[in-house]
Amino acid sequence: MNRHFFVPILCCLVFLSSTQAADSISPNQTSNTELSEMGHFIHRHMDNYVVDNNIPNAVMAIVTASGETFMKGYGQSSLHNGEPTDPVKHLFRTGSVSKIFVWTAIMQLYESGLVDLDSDINTYLDVDFNHQILYKDEETPITLRHLMNHSAGFEDVLQNLFSFSPQPALGEQLLNMVPARIFPPGEVMAYSNWGTSLAGYIVECITGLSFEEYIDRYIFQPLGMNSSSFRQPLPASFANNSVSAYRWVDGTFLEGHFEYMPAPAGGISTTAKDMALFLHAHLNGGENNHGRFMEAETLQAMHSNSFSYHPLAAGISHGLKEWYINGQRIIWHGGSSTVFDSGFYLLPEAGLGLFFAYSGGSYTGHALIMNKFMDTFFPQKVVQENNYEPLLAAEIAQLKGFYQQSRMMKTSSDKILNLVIGSLQLRATAENIIEFSLYDEDYIFEQVVPGVFRRVSEKSSYPFGPLDYLVVGKAPNGQPMLITDGPMTFIKTRWHETPFFAALIFIPSLFLAFTVLLFLIIRLIVKKVRRRVPGFSAETIIINRVMGFHAAAFLLSLILFMASAQPHPVHLLPQSFFEPNHILDFLISLGLWITGILSAGLLVMMIWRVRAAGFRPLPSFIVQGLYTLWAVALAWLLQFYNLIGF
Repeated sequence: MNRHFFVPILCCLVFLSSTQAADSISPNQTSNTELSEMGHFIHRHMDNYVVDNNIPNAVMAIVTASGETFMKGYGQSSLHNGEPTDPVKHLFRTGSVSKIFVWTAIMQLYESGLVDLDSDINTYLDVDFNHQILYKDEETPITLRHLMNHSAGFEDVLQNLFSFSPQPALGEQLLNMVPARIFPPGEVMAYSNWGTSLAGYIVECITGLSFEEYIDRYIFQPLGMNSSSFRQPLPASFANNSVSAYRWVDGTFLEGHFEYMPAPAGGISTTAKDMALFLHAHLNGGENNHGRFMEAETLQAMHSNSFSYHPLAAGISHGLKEWYINGQRIIWHGGSSTVFDSGFYLLPEAGLGLFFAYSGGSYTGHALIMNKFMDTFFPQKVVQENNYEPLLAAEIAQLKGFYQQSRMMKTSSDKILNLVIGSLQLRATAENIIEFSLYDEDYIFEQVVPGVFRRVSEKSSYPFGPLDYLVVGKAPNGQPMLITDGPMTFIKTRWHETPFFAALIFIPSLFLAFTVLLFLIIRLIVKKVRRRVPGFSAETIIINRVMGFHAAAFLLSLILFMASAQPHPVHLLPQSFFEPNHILDFLISLGLWITGILSAGLLVMMIWRVRAAGFRPLPSFIVQGLYTLWAVALAWLLQFYNLIGF
């Protein structure tokens, strides 16, 4: 395609005024009185959330299909100048709410005939990313629809997701952190920042514009969103109105840093007013009082479901998540950086849109307020679960065990985080009852029909939806899969992938290493003081020394790792996530590598010792044998979680 022809073609398509009413989207009208009542309700709860959780600054907006808007600001935009937060003036970082603009751009290109949602994405890319493919299947091509549905099959990537320093161009960022393909495309939803960024890069490849410039020209400008930008760092005119992020730590507010993220995945800075304009256009067939960004028919397609496993589990609508609450369909997207949180909610049938943003809180804030809002203004509808067939009728006994979320790491050293991030231990506590804990909340589900469970515990703040139902399915690897709301599922792990098995290796290894090192130090002190200690055979002395080196390398690596893993007080993740310490990383890697090498060496020497001296003396053989056993197991564990590479 000749890129020089793109801009005039798309200009005509985007700015063309529609003479027909947007009859494809016919929301219920909300009166000004109802809007005021709803707005004041949300305002009260936002005000309480801000006070109760020491939130330094926040905004909210609620808008109708006719464009009537209720907005409020809370706290101070900066504690340095004490200026009250203004929803019209002040910009917030909104994290993954940025993704909505990526999918909007893709749908614009689709509307103009420049992309096909079901064609191989390599048709549009100017580089081959050479993904490692870990599943055993034919190499099914990835499409834009897969990217939009988070079903392309990528592993999760944390590298360079957040940084305190400017990042390279988008294409280079993607090449620096190419993920493996761990699921066949179209089979498992696994939320992917990398996949979204790849879609943003496709926008660049097709249009010849940077992603930031494209969004400026074809979304922000037509809709009058004059206080929004994807540029990082922000231009001075925007930066001057950007709120400062803080977190309440030990009785005081500590200021955070500007976080650089891959622009399509989380780079937007915007105001509540601008997001109200965007919400209005989404509710009004693609246009607001400033202009049009998409034809009503295309927008209706964007809002329609594009992937779901089961009618009881909310799916995804061309990049927008679905949320069924009290029988009402919401299409939405949440967003978080390490210090900002936001929520974008559309209720198409009610003709309402809501936006929340704040710093210093958590993703649960806006979700909890939305739950209260829906319970008050949209009463519960009865759902007849018995009308729905299960995907897989499984016995509860088969389901018990440890599960990892589908958004998992496989090839990076971050793989070990699968044990703690989004994982759960499913228990059967009574007939037809299962329980588990997830994101610090307890969940209880009752089986409705075999393979379908309904939550009976209190409403949750699960970040991807209400988690009202669990539907049992089967993962591509044959393991049971718990299907929930949004772009996430939970896949049962095998026995050697559980935290229990990792602890069975790590804890004894830690104890043995500490004990051996302490024994050798005490023996050295005794030798210095008494000038003699009981003798050992040559084989025993050599193995003891290797054990000492092994224990020292392991414990030193662990100490250095713990030092590097100390969380930032404001941003909560380790400092190394934002500013890698290459020297410290090298020392940790070297220590773990030496640990692995010495483990193999111990095994060889123990075999040599048995052949040379038999099992004598028995006490030292038992100690050395146990240490070697766990040292080899530790080497396997480090290798399995990609902490060493052989």
